[in-house]
Amino acid sequence: MHIVSLLLSLLLLFDPAALFLEREEPVLLPVLMYHEVKYTEPGKDSILPEEMESDLRYLAEEGYSTVLMEDVIRFVYAGEELPEKPILLSFDDGYASNYRYLFPLLQKYHAKAVISIIGKSADEFSLLPDDGGPYVHASWKQLLEMRDSGLVELQNHSYDLHRDDHTTHGCTRSWGEDMTAYALRIRQDADRLQEELYEKTGTPASTFAYPYGYYDEVLEGMMEELGFAATLTCDFGVNRLTRDPDCLRGMKRICRSHGADLEALLNHAKAVSAA
Repeated sequence: MHIVSLLLSLLLLFDPAALFLEREEPVLLPVLMYHEVKYTEPGKDSILPEEMESDLRYLAEEGYSTVLMEDVIRFVYAGEELPEKPILLSFDDGYASNYRYLFPLLQKYHAKAVISIIGKSADEFSLLPDDGGPYVHASWKQLLEMRDSGLVELQNHSYDLHRDDHTTHGCTRSWGEDMTAYALRIRQDADRLQEELYEKTGTPASTFAYPYGYYDEVLEGMMEELGFAATLTCDFGVNRLTRDPDCLRGMKRICRSHGADLEALLNHAKAVSAA
């Protein structure tokens, strides 16, 4: 079965009547965006393990419950309820540091996280020893171990479109590229990782995280046609979830960088989204 058809058939298993369930108030869902958790070179896309533990401790003390995209999608499509204060921890790229430092913390605090992987990187680093160097990506063995724990959900961050150079800018259309060729390139890349995820886990990804956050309405339409129920951007803010599937398109995130105050970040995001 084609991956798109498979994912759409899974969504159809939800009660169609749930799409018409009304809620007086939308559910607010902050999505924190991380990349690496490691001891070296902390910065915009990397925080220290102590900071990650501080985040998890703070969220638990403040009554937040970590959820996965599966929970969010079931809320929208199947009418299933979310915890009172849901929050989603998203990690882009699938670095080995997620396995080395994040995973033990998730186990310690019984927290959940979504890791959006780059397929080619997972394939290549599965053939290499983990030497602990910079920008080492997790192997499939490590990714599957985390997934099998029930604490980690694997999502699609493209197979090989996480590049930003003179010819390629994530999933955006290249200069002079024919629309037909562009659509085919995006489909083939997304489907390649979807097929691999299905082969290794029995389930394709439900969510596509845009490389570098680059996206537009045309790309959003493509992702919907490809069968992705949700997309993650780098737009700042808090998401307002309803029973309308459109609320899963172009979901906002809050970038958590080294040295940032998590409480202040969350309050700022909520204020921006309420304005």
